[in-house]
Amino acid sequence: MPQAAAKDKTKAKKAKESGDPHRARRLGFRAAMFKDMHQQLINTMEIQHLTHRLTRLKGKEGSAVEEIVSLQPRIAELKGSRRSAPPRLVVRGNRVTLQIPFLAPDGPLLKKALGGKKYKTKAGVDRGLRVPVVLSVMKGKKYRELLLKVERLVKKRELLRKQAYGLQSVTDRKKNNWERKRSGLSYPGHVLKKDRHIAALWGKVRRLDREIARVVASRTVWFCEEHKVKTLFFEDLRSFQGHAGSKDLSYNLSSNLWGKIIDTVRYMRESLGHSKYSVWTVNPRYTSQTCHVCGERGKRVEDEISTSERKGGEYFYCAKCDEHFHADVNAARNIIHVHPGPSTVAGRTA
Repeated sequence: MPQAAAKDKTKAKKAKESGDPHRARRLGFRAAMFKDMHQQLINTMEIQHLTHRLTRLKGKEGSAVEEIVSLQPRIAELKGSRRSAPPRLVVRGNRVTLQIPFLAPDGPLLKKALGGKKYKTKAGVDRGLRVPVVLSVMKGKKYRELLLKVERLVKKRELLRKQAYGLQSVTDRKKNNWERKRSGLSYPGHVLKKDRHIAALWGKVRRLDREIARVVASRTVWFCEEHKVKTLFFEDLRSFQGHAGSKDLSYNLSSNLWGKIIDTVRYMRESLGHSKYSVWTVNPRYTSQTCHVCGERGKRVEDEISTSERKGGEYFYCAKCDEHFHADVNAARNIIHVHPGPSTVAGRTA
């Protein structure tokens, strides 16, 4: 961790010299976080060592009283310091993982790494048709957009899912044939090998889900930091079903993956000192059919000059304003203005 902190600090310095202050802030924060994590781990190891030493000294006759007296204040000091929980080994299937739970960055660390600034703006996030995630930030009467593309990861995920489904179909057919001819006997080795292959494919899909959520959430959170976003609104897609013919579009970001992205954004924003109520999910009803300028219903069209309606078109046309907008951008801007209403769960609409 000290080496990682030093590398990030060097990169932050170079980014600042090259005129990229936002990248410099991101790298500076990560360097400070690595340094803090290292100190937490050192404090944890030291308190465990000193506590064990003190217990042995107290249970031993004729032990040095001076050493016992000197250990007690140091242990008391370490108990009040920032420290990680003891490491633990987690066994999941055939995989063994070492987990070290660290404390999230605190106020002094955040102030030192990010500096003090006031957050006033709002942002809306839409899961788009052509672009998986569209983020729109409202600054006064102007908007700033970020279109997040993760085609490489999404295509790889879809390829693995298709392979898993195809292999599962073949394996089920082989199992049915085996059951019909040799009922009661265990499956042969080549069938069991396919089962292991299927499990490995789904494991890769789950890892890609985590990677997609991390990439999208990281870029979303730091774009919000650049534009001082106080509250972030996501469309609530827990009961969403894509329309017919949308399988090749970005609806491949399933509702489960969308929920994982929201949870990751909430976690990352909390680690940057924001409240858990800074991320909300809102009802996206009519956000794709309403003009964000005048509030009138519009229609989807093929391109920036067309006025003929086409379902699933890339652009939105408002006849009253006589304006064309990118459909996903228009929806993200509308989401900003959807009132979340009362909530029974933190950061989630009822």
